[in-house]
Amino acid sequence: MKFIAITALLGFSQAITLWTTNGQVAYEESDSDSDDEAAVQLGDDYFHAGESGQLGSKEYERVTPARFSADSDDIFMRSMIQQYALEAKGPKDAPNEGEPTGHFWMNEATTRAAAAEVLNTHKGLSGDALQKYLDTYFPRTWAHFDVNRTGFVEVIKMPMLMRFLASDQYMSLGE
Repeated sequence: MKFIAITALLGFSQAITLWTTNGQVAYEESDSDSDDEAAVQLGDDYFHAGESGQLGSKEYERVTPARFSADSDDIFMRSMIQQYALEAKGPKDAPNEGEPTGHFWMNEATTRAAAAEVLNTHKGLSGDALQKYLDTYFPRTWAHFDVNRTGFVEVIKMPMLMRFLASDQYMSLGE
């Protein structure tokens, strides 16, 4: 089942809605209690999936690492990088300031949206059952992987996180 994901940042609130191709809402999240400082930091330090074109004085185009770019490679990781991950910008006062670094991270909101898609396609959960499952198991899964409470997990850890969340260590993610 394919999904259409729409992400909108409105001020300091974030809303994520995933629809199936037949128009049903598969997952919806609204987080208006976001910490203002964290929201500003995300906007300044990361490129979001789907951003392209002229951003400031330079043009941004997401480049998937070579090891995940071919159809014979890990399609799950390619999907995480292209559809959900945040790409870090070069640090301030560095020669590559504001440039994409090729380091990809997931925050809690993007991970939860990706988890909704994975649980729907691999476990057949949708609607209220999906929402209840995520409400029950996602917070402790996120806490397990974001041990230092930074608000970010490396994208390369997503296969482990998804298997942990689904409680299925043998789940095939198309690797």
